[in-house]
Amino acid sequence: MSLRRRIFALAVILATTVVLWQGAIRAQSVPASDIRTLMADLSDVKTTRRDTVTRILQVASKDPSAREYVLQKLPEMIEAGTDEPWLNAIRLAGQMKAVEAIPSLMQEMSRRTFPAEPIISGGGLMRLDNDIVAKALSQIGDAAIPSVVTLLKSSEASTRRRAVLILRNIHSNASRKILQDRLPQETNPDIKKLIEDSLHS
Repeated sequence: MSLRRRIFALAVILATTVVLWQGAIRAQSVPASDIRTLMADLSDVKTTRRDTVTRILQVASKDPSAREYVLQKLPEMIEAGTDEPWLNAIRLAGQMKAVEAIPSLMQEMSRRTFPAEPIISGGGLMRLDNDIVAKALSQIGDAAIPSVVTLLKSSEASTRRRAVLILRNIHSNASRKILQDRLPQETNPDIKKLIEDSLHS
C-alpha cells in the first residue's frame, strides 16, 4: 500500500472514531448547558418528569459547574418546595451527598415523616425508607453528624429515634462513636435497645 493510501485509510479511521464517540456522548448524556432547564423543570410539578432526577444526576456527575449550580439551588427548593418537587429535591440532596443542603434538611426534620419509597418492608423502616428527609441526611454521611447529634438532645423520643436511625445508616466509625456515647445517657428503653442493635449490626 502506498504512503498516500495509508494516510487516507488512517484519516478515515480517525474520522469514524470521532463520529462514533460524539454519537455515544449525545446518546448517553444531556448537554451540561441544559442544567438550568432541568432544574426549572424539577421545581414545577407540571413540568417535572419521571427521569428528571436521573438526567440531573448524569449532568452533575460529568460537569463540576453543573454540579455546583444544582448544589446552590437545592436548599431553596427544599425549603420552598411542596409535593413532588420537594421530594425530588430531597432525593437529589441525598444522592449527591449535598453538604450544602444539611441546614435545609434539618429544618425539614420538623415536618411529619414522609416515605422515601412507595413500598416499605420491616427492614425498610430500619433503612429509613419511611422517612425521606432522615434518609437524605444519612446518605450525606459523616458531614451530617454534627447536626444530627443535636437531635439526640431532644425531649421527644420520636426525634431521638430518628437521629439514632440516621447514625445507624451512616454506619461509619464516627457515627458508631456517637451511638456508643449516647447509649448510657438514653433513658427510653426502646431507643436504648435500638442503639444496642445498631452497634451490633
